[in-house]
Amino acid sequence: MIATLQSLRFVFVMLIFLSHFDYRDIQALDAGGDCGVAFFFLLSGFVLSMGYGRQITDGTFCYGRFLKRRFLKLYPLHLLCLLFFLIVSKQHLDGAVFLNVLLLQAWIPSPDYYFSCNSVSWFLSCLFFCYILFPFAYKRVSGRWLTLVLVAYLLVYLLTPYEKVNAILYVHPLVRFVDFYLGMFLCQVFERRKETDIPQWTELLMVVLLLVSLGLYPYVDAKLRNAPLYWLVLIPLIFVFAQEKGYISQWLKTKPMLFLGSLSMPLFLTHQMLIGILLRRTPEIPAPVMLAFCIFITLMVSWGVHIIFSRLLR
Repeated sequence: MIATLQSLRFVFVMLIFLSHFDYRDIQALDAGGDCGVAFFFLLSGFVLSMGYGRQITDGTFCYGRFLKRRFLKLYPLHLLCLLFFLIVSKQHLDGAVFLNVLLLQAWIPSPDYYFSCNSVSWFLSCLFFCYILFPFAYKRVSGRWLTLVLVAYLLVYLLTPYEKVNAILYVHPLVRFVDFYLGMFLCQVFERRKETDIPQWTELLMVVLLLVSLGLYPYVDAKLRNAPLYWLVLIPLIFVFAQEKGYISQWLKTKPMLFLGSLSMPLFLTHQMLIGILLRRTPEIPAPVMLAFCIFITLMVSWGVHIIFSRLLR
């Protein structure tokens, strides 16, 4: 993976972290969750296209090996987090747990299912669906297909009632595949124009635009918040930082940032459960101290999980 994008994974997973931290004077950053999720779907489509696109084009792509590698990278960690949740919550086995095991929970338009158990795992339910479609969709990445995909998204957007925004526009795999497809399309644009001379200050502009989009979140229609609000910023942001030419990129390519980026998936899958446990079982302390404590514990747990699975998968 491009180094800057590896480090940006940590930045955006921390936005998701802040969307789940709500304690005393620090309110949850709701905008961070929607923004972070959109980034990861876009980035997944972009990175997989960069890594496997040529193999798909020249016919050397092995679908079985690809799915096996994706499966081993994420599914054991998902099961570990699910088992931890079941032990801590003492939840009885039911249909929601069964769907979580199979990573099918995001297909059921009810929060009792798609946000059940380790609720953030709905993302994996969508991501694995994107993985399954990836090689077939990659062959159909073009301006014409992009238009059809966006028209389909617009129809779903217009027909979705507001009480079903989360169930359809936020967590449904078919709808989140649009973000993934946009990432694939962006990769093709990037590979054609990656030698474009971009001023170094462009990276700072992207950061400013990102902050502006986060600030606009409370004033934007609920349907736009799920992804379209952030497409306008995240698509050029990924393109710019993939160039690795600015001063911010130099910071993102440092060893500490790359290390933190490598923890993004275990951090993502464990953070909400750990925040819930720590807020319930830790004596009341000032909000900034509690935030720092939760971040520290989550990073340590994520580091430990990362080490364990890195060794198992060697």
